[in-house]
Amino acid sequence: MKSLSKYFAETGLVVFFCLMLVNTSSAAVKQQIVALEAAGDIKYLSQEITKAYFYKELEIRIVQAKRDIKEGMTTMDSAIEILSSEVIDEETQGVLSFIVFARDEMKITLKQPYSEENGAMMLDFSESLLEGATLIGQKLFQKDDTEQAGLVTVKQMEFLLERINKYYIAHKAGFKDYNNVVQLEKAIAGFETNLKKVNTYSYPASLRPSTEKINKFWPIAKGFYLGIEKGSLPIIVMSSTNNLERALHNLQDYHYKKITTN
Repeated sequence: MKSLSKYFAETGLVVFFCLMLVNTSSAAVKQQIVALEAAGDIKYLSQEITKAYFYKELEIRIVQAKRDIKEGMTTMDSAIEILSSEVIDEETQGVLSFIVFARDEMKITLKQPYSEENGAMMLDFSESLLEGATLIGQKLFQKDDTEQAGLVTVKQMEFLLERINKYYIAHKAGFKDYNNVVQLEKAIAGFETNLKKVNTYSYPASLRPSTEKINKFWPIAKGFYLGIEKGSLPIIVMSSTNNLERALHNLQDYHYKKITTN
């Protein structure tokens, strides 16, 4: 028969290793979520930076546009660094290398004088960054996790708002290709699809003002966005985007904290 001291010593080791496994698992989950958020940040910034580029060149809300470009590039650098530290497959490594290339080319273009050619390049870079970040995000996303699904949905809505605003201001800047109008309309439809998902989630009462604000203000903002052919409300469109994103950010924080504290 084992002595009590030996029994408790062995039991203590078992408990210790179990706690180690739990902590390791928790750390791995948090690391995966941080990487998933980094991919989502690149998607968002691919649209925001290009949107700000056109606002700056059209001399509309210049101070905010310059700030968004500067802070956006800094955040994108950090997001790329986070993804670079992840153990990912060869295909994803190649995609990440292209993201770095597109980011570097975007930085060069941002320093050059505005021209129609450079504006077109910024639109191309934004789509390249988007495609690459989307692929990486899909590899990191665990679809069977309800909270991750909630986080991804909210981040997707923020991204779609920036995408809508990007095409709106690009149209005003002279990029009136009909495909840009189609992409804006698709982004609007995508936002509404994700809003339905948000409305099925049981958020706590403390977040009710945020969800109510989104549902109440979205139809108004949608009307502004669909006026792209007129392009006469760039300041109102930007304010509408910012207004909706502030409410969505509250939901994003909720999902992130719930995932990382469990």
